[in-house]
Amino acid sequence: MNRSCLLALAIACLCSCNSIIDQDARWAEDATGTQLLGVSSGWAFVQADVILEDGEGPLANPVLGGNPRGASTTDLDPVFGIGLKYLYYLTHNWSIGGIYEHRIFDPESTRPLEADVDIDEFATDHFIFDLRYTLNARGRWRPYVAIQLGYVPEVSADGTVSYPSETPFIGGVEEDISLDGDDFFSLSALAGASYLLREGLSFDFSVFYEFALDETEDTLELTPTPGSGIFGETSSYEGSLKEEGLYFSFGLSWYF
Repeated sequence: MNRSCLLALAIACLCSCNSIIDQDARWAEDATGTQLLGVSSGWAFVQADVILEDGEGPLANPVLGGNPRGASTTDLDPVFGIGLKYLYYLTHNWSIGGIYEHRIFDPESTRPLEADVDIDEFATDHFIFDLRYTLNARGRWRPYVAIQLGYVPEVSADGTVSYPSETPFIGGVEEDISLDGDDFFSLSALAGASYLLREGLSFDFSVFYEFALDETEDTLELTPTPGSGIFGETSSYEGSLKEEGLYFSFGLSWYF
């Protein structure tokens, strides 16, 4: 989902919210025992550190030879994301819960070694434990802060590696690559606020910074594309990807 679509969605949401605002609604004096269900989307500015090392095979960086190691950083442009959350208020201010987020990214081309690596769009599923402190209401607003521990079961993506035309002996060669990275954990700090629309319904906005606690790793298989002039030869690299970034989200929450 591009920026203009998100902006249009946000405006439509706000206009819709404006039409259902109950001016007489007030936050509960004691939220203890309250349950919350929410849905959200948003935008992100995310980067990933990419490392390739221990290359094997005929196209495992033949220019440098040996087993070179390369690193680079690439931007993960957001395409679409949706989140579902459940919270339970232990007290009026403290709550715990879980969040599921499905995120789709389109990485920009990067160059960790002597070739351009272009990863296709890929999706990740995030399972998040949320510990949240919600401040007392300030009018129709209730600010909150949270610490979140996330778990991503895997990262699966495909793409291509393109060697420059000036590379000796292999000019213009491309390879198909596949990544099936293992699981990893993430940690994030969040701040936001809920605006009470009517009894049992709020509009939420938040910003959080998230970073992976460890890398997702895999052996990348590089297979020459048809017409490359190299047949039946597969190369490989040990690869890892570690991401972090700033996220913005907005959505609706129901209380019961």
